[in-house]
Amino acid sequence: MVTTIPSVVGQAAAAQPRLPDTAISIPPTAWVPPAQVNRTPTGGEPPATPWQGPGSQGRATPDAIAAEAVTCSSGVATGILKQYPLERFPVSDRTELLINTANGNVVINASDLTVKGTGQNLSLNHVYNSKLPDGGALGTGWSLNTGRDVGLTFDGDNVVLHGESAYCATFTKNGSGYKPAPGVSAQLKKLDGGSYALTFNGSNEKWLFNAQGWLLSQADRNGNSITPRYKGNGTLASITDSQGRVTTFGYDGAQRLTSITDHTGTTAASYGYDSAGKLTSYTDRAGQQTTLAYDAANNLSAFVDPDKGRTQLFYDSSDRVTEVRIPGQSGPLATLFTYGDKQTVETDANTNKVTYKYDDQGRQTEAVDALGHVQKKTWTANSDVQVTTDGLTNNTTRSYDSLNNLIGTELPTGAKNAIGYTKTGQPHLPTTSKDPQGNEITRDYDDAGNLTKVRSTGLNADLQVLTYNHPQGTVASATDGNGQPTTFTYDDAGNLTSMDPAGPIQPSRYGYDSLSRLTSVTDGNGVRLDYSYDKLDRVVAISRNGQALQAHTYNAIGNLTARQYGAVTTTFQWVKTSAASQPIQAKRTEGTSVETVGYTYDKVGNLKTLSDAGGTTTYNYDVANRLTSLADPFGQNTTFGYDNADRRTRTDFAGGTVQYTGYDKSGRQTSVTVNKTGGIPLLRHTYSYTKSGGGDSDKLQSRNINGDTTKYTYDSLGRLTKAGNDGFTHDKASNLTNLAGTAFVINTANQATEAGDDKLTFDGAGNLTANSAGNTSHTYSPTNQLVRTTTNGQQVFSAGYDTIDQTQRRAITETVNGTSTTHVFGETALGTTQVVDNGARTSYTRDPDGTPITQKTPTGARYHLITDYQGSVLGLVDSNGALAATYTYSPYGTPTGTGPAADVNHFRWIGTYQLRGGTNLTGHRNYHPNWGRFSQTDPTNQEPNPYNYATGDPINKSDPTGAYSGADFGQDIGSQAGAAIGGAAVAGVCAVTAGVGCIVGGIAAGAIFGGVGGAAGALIGGGDKNKVGDGFISGAVGGAIGGGLGGLLGKGGKLLYKKFKR
Repeated sequence: MVTTIPSVVGQAAAAQPRLPDTAISIPPTAWVPPAQVNRTPTGGEPPATPWQGPGSQGRATPDAIAAEAVTCSSGVATGILKQYPLERFPVSDRTELLINTANGNVVINASDLTVKGTGQNLSLNHVYNSKLPDGGALGTGWSLNTGRDVGLTFDGDNVVLHGESAYCATFTKNGSGYKPAPGVSAQLKKLDGGSYALTFNGSNEKWLFNAQGWLLSQADRNGNSITPRYKGNGTLASITDSQGRVTTFGYDGAQRLTSITDHTGTTAASYGYDSAGKLTSYTDRAGQQTTLAYDAANNLSAFVDPDKGRTQLFYDSSDRVTEVRIPGQSGPLATLFTYGDKQTVETDANTNKVTYKYDDQGRQTEAVDALGHVQKKTWTANSDVQVTTDGLTNNTTRSYDSLNNLIGTELPTGAKNAIGYTKTGQPHLPTTSKDPQGNEITRDYDDAGNLTKVRSTGLNADLQVLTYNHPQGTVASATDGNGQPTTFTYDDAGNLTSMDPAGPIQPSRYGYDSLSRLTSVTDGNGVRLDYSYDKLDRVVAISRNGQALQAHTYNAIGNLTARQYGAVTTTFQWVKTSAASQPIQAKRTEGTSVETVGYTYDKVGNLKTLSDAGGTTTYNYDVANRLTSLADPFGQNTTFGYDNADRRTRTDFAGGTVQYTGYDKSGRQTSVTVNKTGGIPLLRHTYSYTKSGGGDSDKLQSRNINGDTTKYTYDSLGRLTKAGNDGFTHDKASNLTNLAGTAFVINTANQATEAGDDKLTFDGAGNLTANSAGNTSHTYSPTNQLVRTTTNGQQVFSAGYDTIDQTQRRAITETVNGTSTTHVFGETALGTTQVVDNGARTSYTRDPDGTPITQKTPTGARYHLITDYQGSVLGLVDSNGALAATYTYSPYGTPTGTGPAADVNHFRWIGTYQLRGGTNLTGHRNYHPNWGRFSQTDPTNQEPNPYNYATGDPINKSDPTGAYSGADFGQDIGSQAGAAIGGAAVAGVCAVTAGVGCIVGGIAAGAIFGGVGGAAGALIGGGDKNKVGDGFISGAVGGAIGGGLGGLLGKGGKLLYKKFKR
């Protein structure tokens, strides 16, 4: 979409912290659930007859691939398991369509009700499987993810689990017990009396079944239980959640599910059927309906979502889906599937083909893209990934013990980690982990499996100690490495009501509605924010003292269509591609000023054009969805080349300059070389991961810039201790205590109260309010936005925002050395593309991943940006091919710029914008490179240290958003150790069983960035944790409409996903 966009006039931000001038109304979609709570279960024990699952009368399959682990009578791999190759088509924020590319099974997973609980949420979904035509509680092909549709059947001495998505997995008799079912990651045990307990590895979640195979309960590791009860005919009568609240179920005369009523008495979902008993519609709590149609073979042939988008499905004579048609902007978008002998060819909506190959169990072993590039994967007998091979035949290998625990990962370059499991009675909980340097972290657990201690062997120190409230198992306290505790209190149901950090930061308090949705947060300054939701748990307003500060509206499938903050209204328009719902327009209106950003896409969702105030940028791709060229609005064309592993190796800029990027076999960047025409070198950076004594590391060991080498050393926690001649020290809570000669004094709240000679003070919410240098004071809005800074009584900084937090900075005025500059920022889905300084515009273009590529200055000068593995800008090359600027950085981001054009670009370290005063604008909070820390606390509440940058390792990690939550305690290698350790390493406040440590952070500080209707809204409403990642992407688009939304802007950034289904 090409749009006409008026010029942006620079304007100073508000000088005083205050509420927005313009009154905002809470949208009429806001809904307060009834306060009453049903706590009286209906139904009782299941019938005494053997349980019969959905698909027990399933059609026979002529498929060539018959998974050995599948013993449903249909003989087909149905549902969702980790080894199944599933192509995903998002439908809405509540529904997704998945295609099993090995056998053609269609899966629809639709959310009906999610309620946050203690230890575990109640999540009710109805699921369609085309290979289970007789179905379960909802008739042909459809089942519920609990109750009568989940249970055990018996095949001789073997036991078959019928899971939530209607998958089947066999536990084979093995002596006195059972072998694990491949892909389920759980242990089955027959108990005294004949009942069965299924315990999931790592989480210790336990499902209890009676001797007849009926599901009796689902409990977390602390015994917080979800309990189904049944009618005499075996239909599900009610479910009691982990807080004792009762959801009930209604049926018609044919025992088909017709309604779900939540514990407040509100109908959460209702269902309609035709005369043949097929499900023809389902309606959500907001009254929005999805309608369904079937073909003559009773396969689902079409469904119309609540936004009137019609998706069509076509099948072959073997009932395998052969075509999916998504409702596109200009007509249906078709994806085709053609089946052969253990292989399937998928033809996307651009008619490009990918060939998938499978083993005898239907697990994907090979993918060949449209260019003929091959990636491979091997599996263990337990259906765990063992070896992945990239397009250059480099292997990453994972090792497992006899209990199928991941015990190590080896990179193609040789770096290895190791994970041990030594807890008696808890054989699947990791107790030791060693990085490739041999640094060890140990973990202790209580008898229930709650993490109680994380300890560094090298430091001989506890890094985190956790205590719990019993019997609920909620976190009572989390003590950091310096011995400072954060304490938590809860209501009787187990909802977190307060969090009290150590030291001067004051407690935060939380309130909830009858659905356990977070409705209020009071921060350490005593400021209370209230949250309003619609019937589908999307946040529609954020208020203070009865006045809405920010409001949101959504379309029928959950895309944010409008956000209002003060006098600024931003509206969004969306289109469907085969990748997802994607934004085609974002329009910002403030008074008479209107600015529009437009986007167009190809059929598979690759971004084709972006139009903003700087003009229109055009993108082109090859048949493997890799960006091949970018034509900017300034008359320059940039082209890109790749290796067979899809890594960008060459960038050709206008003027004949070429950037070459080298990688090692593990895919890590090892060089950036820039040559002008004729191969004349302009700039060269090289990077080495080889340890001084030889051998591979997972941490950068040295960097060479044009012949000058800097070596790096790290401590036993993987924290940087030396870079060249500069030294760095840390305390046991990972606070920097010395940064290259600047000493810090740290208080009990992990705040730096002294930085060299500078004295720092903070408010009750943890915001930096003053530093003695220059007699500087900082003022914040009631929602913790930095709005004003004064030095010696003179204002030197003011800021205005487009959202309730700091992620959407609109205008910043700063005064440096007596010169005032007002920066007005223009945001897009790729990040900031326009900066207007005192009325003079600088424009940037970015690739679909958000990397800056070209720049045009107010004078008309054009530059190409050279970036490294962290996104830092290394240099500018002008349109004549000359190196016009170079940038180098200290480990924590202090820049040194040289060259005549060095000052024209302020996107520098890790790609963030640096103000002339030296502060980096890192998303949710500001970062100070001279201190190596943030000036505000972590908005997600997931970091053990709220001010720390990148857990003390700025060389190998980066945090451009200010909301970093990556692998902690030195576990970086391929993220494999992190995956094995899972929540254990960071459980602390975050999830364990309270669940609100992360949730509160997500909504109250971080996710109120306007896209809160995505993951945060779902989480606060108790959303499905498995959908949080995708929801958060949607939230980011809706709110920030900025910050690099590669996933939503095309499949080019998802090559591995595209080739190897997850």
